[in-house]
Amino acid sequence: MRGLKHGLAAGLSALMMAACGGQQASGDQVLLGRLFDARSGAMIKQGVVVISGERVVCSGARPDCAWDDRAEIHDFGEATILPGLIDLHVHARAHYAAAFPASGVTTVRDANNTFESLGAIRRAPVGPRLIASGPMLDSSDSVIAPMSATAGRLGEHPIDTIMPIFVDDAASAEAAVDALAEAGADHVKIYETIGEDAFRAAADRAAEHGMPVMADIGTVLTRGLTMARLDIVQIAEAGADTVEHMSGLALAYQRRGGDPLDEMLDDAILDAIADDLLASGAAFVPTLANGHQFSGTGELDADGFDGASRMAPHMEGQWSAIRGMAEAIRPRTLADRRLSEAMLVRLIEGGALIGAGSDIPAAPGMLPGAGLHMELEALTLAGFGPDRALQAATVNAARIIRRDDLGHLQPGAVADIVVIDGDPLSDIRATRRVLAVWQAGEPLDVAAAWDGAAADFEAAMQAYQAEARGEG
Repeated sequence: MRGLKHGLAAGLSALMMAACGGQQASGDQVLLGRLFDARSGAMIKQGVVVISGERVVCSGARPDCAWDDRAEIHDFGEATILPGLIDLHVHARAHYAAAFPASGVTTVRDANNTFESLGAIRRAPVGPRLIASGPMLDSSDSVIAPMSATAGRLGEHPIDTIMPIFVDDAASAEAAVDALAEAGADHVKIYETIGEDAFRAAADRAAEHGMPVMADIGTVLTRGLTMARLDIVQIAEAGADTVEHMSGLALAYQRRGGDPLDEMLDDAILDAIADDLLASGAAFVPTLANGHQFSGTGELDADGFDGASRMAPHMEGQWSAIRGMAEAIRPRTLADRRLSEAMLVRLIEGGALIGAGSDIPAAPGMLPGAGLHMELEALTLAGFGPDRALQAATVNAARIIRRDDLGHLQPGAVADIVVIDGDPLSDIRATRRVLAVWQAGEPLDVAAAWDGAAADFEAAMQAYQAEARGEG
């Protein structure tokens, strides 16, 4: 059975079990300001967080905590203290690793990468906590095959460089998951064209290893109606812990008699699909901002980030190519948005677990770090309250990655903290105004991190352009 069905992992450290209760907290740093309680979704106007080493030892309203005179006090006045944000769907690279913590995104879940690349990201001087799948699993019909020189079956390339791994039956799927577990993957990603037997075998073997499964089996925009073999209900029932991009929804809708491209959706079909999904216990990472950007609605932007203006020019070539296809792909992108947003309403009402992910750097106009803040805004535009949007990137996200010491600031939590200028419950775009960041109790020099991120990004893009010109 999937881990999410069992709720949070049992217990934290002894620190988590103890309440502050106004008692003396032996902390070395104290943060004062407005405090967002991620678990309840409430804002504490006169809040405090006390840190000792890498952990939170007390938090809440100021009368709830006491501390000795030797602690370093950081008084942020009316600014808001949040748990470090978690981006549940990224395609990370070492040259933009620093952009995540500089934006207040202290943890990312990577979705398909070589172990070689993951090592480079982890060696970056500044970067997020990395929860990684390693190379994803797909069938030998994968659209990725022509794009990757190291795509292939297990053993055809070294485990450090293979991506993706082809699995066409149960035995190869089980062997691939075993190899991922041995290599240190945290979870398993399954992609679009995989067959049912291979999917079930991979999910079952991942559960034996205690590894969650994230699945992207295609949308209307991609290959969800052309190459995918499984729909959203099938993967949820077969053991997907999280469904990415609401993938497989269009195929399920079509298989039940609906037309995914029709502007008028059939409520009865959507209700039936929602019932099946809620019964499965799966969680969902909808990546709504991607849909906004691909459909060219202009509702979202990356304004408000110190490093964004320096990185964006290097992405314009890729973005322009996508924008050039905007008119041709708009019917498909709008179909995905309609289906996703209509289904999310039903899933939220049914109590499904929803997490926030950006899918950086897939869509035009979205940048590392900034993309998650755009996703928070997209969630509010889809009907989430700001409190629920923040929970999707904090406590809900922590549940999805099975880390009960992240995503909140209760005693015992890892002291990943972001301080923002303003009240995000009044204006979700306040999360973009990052004033300070702590990673595992260590304060980050945010300005220096942005300088490093922009410089690394510029150097990587220049190297790529030189290679493309044959100069490398």
